[in-house]
Amino acid sequence: MSVAREIDTSAVDDKALELRRDGASFKTIAKKLNLARSADANAAFQRSLRRRPAAERKRLRRDELERLDKLAARVRASQEHSPDQVARRLAVVARMRAKLLAD
Repeated sequence: MSVAREIDTSAVDDKALELRRDGASFKTIAKKLNLARSADANAAFQRSLRRRPAAERKRLRRDELERLDKLAARVRASQEHSPDQVARRLAVVARMRAKLLAD
């Protein structure tokens, strides 16, 4: 019988948080950290965020919510995407916001 071991991802997670705090997109973070998808970079960011003290977590969430608000505004203002594409992108932003606020 094999026992599953948890992999310590804290160094990668903390780097993801640092890069995001510096303004990198999750796509860029994934590339820099050799992660398969931007969703993996977001997950790493979320794990690191949740290990932070409450006051720092609150500040980081506020900063990230501002980034997500700006992203949503850019998506809404985009002239290059169809209404369906805009709706899908806004749904992704909404999921990111929900993950950020979940504890």
